[in-house]
Amino acid sequence: MNKTTDNKSFVIAENPRENSSLPYLLSLPLEGSQPIMLATRAPWPADNDLYCHPVDEWPHHPKVVEQCEVNVCRRRGKAIDLILNRRQRRRSIFVWTKNKKGRTLIFWRSASSMKGARPGIRVPQARALRSRLTVAVDTNERYAWRFADHHVRLVERELPAGDYGLFHDSDLIAAIERKKIDDLATASVSGRLTFTLQELAVLPYSAVIVQGRLSDLMEHESVRSGWLLNLVAALQIQFHRVTWMFAETRSIAEDYAYRWLAAAYKAYHYHRAHDAHPKQADQPLEQTRGIPILDAYGRRSTAAAEARMGKIWTSREYAERFDVSRATATSDLKKLVEMGVVQKRGSRRTRHYIPVGDNDGR
Repeated sequence: MNKTTDNKSFVIAENPRENSSLPYLLSLPLEGSQPIMLATRAPWPADNDLYCHPVDEWPHHPKVVEQCEVNVCRRRGKAIDLILNRRQRRRSIFVWTKNKKGRTLIFWRSASSMKGARPGIRVPQARALRSRLTVAVDTNERYAWRFADHHVRLVERELPAGDYGLFHDSDLIAAIERKKIDDLATASVSGRLTFTLQELAVLPYSAVIVQGRLSDLMEHESVRSGWLLNLVAALQIQFHRVTWMFAETRSIAEDYAYRWLAAAYKAYHYHRAHDAHPKQADQPLEQTRGIPILDAYGRRSTAAAEARMGKIWTSREYAERFDVSRATATSDLKKLVEMGVVQKRGSRRTRHYIPVGDNDGR
């Protein structure tokens, strides 16, 4: 029986090419995109992963072997999750990877085929971050994590939410709120944690990392047994887009925080590079843009970047650009002079700041 593909069904058809080593064609109805077409050697990965090869064109009159309604067909990093609407052989994943020669390979994996997985095929998200990670630490954070075991550059920023954050340009894209058990109990009961979670929830990526065990929360002496756990559970449901993690020690919490920030960094920049909507990649929020934060560090970074592109600043223009007072603008520009980014020219009303290296005195 011949059927045509649609954007809601996973279709397996016979490959019309004679004597092909990949006798089956697959049509994956990827969310928010055109179906992805692949050729492979079996209708399901059973004992081993199946190699898949991209196909440019779907046959006009395919001989359909199987057609199944899809619950999920969604990109996740360099993989696609496929969940079918049936009782057996429901879940699988398509992984894009590269061999030692740099050639892109595609493998179709199921839970059963992973037992015989070939070496070198790994979960894409588990790969380490190779570049140096710049982590913002809130100026009010006491005894901050130093991430000494990781390749991290720390900068102090005025964070509106969270104690540690990631920025892209002037946008805050991810934040972690660090809590100890006593602080978590106090903030939960007083209601302060609710306001913190409200701010965290509007970011593309956010998390609460608790230094302590869940059992410590259950046995906390400030309230009756179980009540505090009920409250925390309710907050997690109310702000379900905020990740929670309990870590037994400071070192475990710090190590996990780095790995979480690195994963958020990779996910954010992957979406920017591929112009993907987060719903297509199983991301927690509907937005991938961060929140603009123009604290002192952010203002000076932005002004420095614009100066390097030839911008000439005056205190009045700076104040208007960043919505600060003239005194603050003058202080920031003085700091940029000390940093060697700009040089001062003129005096009083004619004072202006030109990029370093621009000596024509414009």
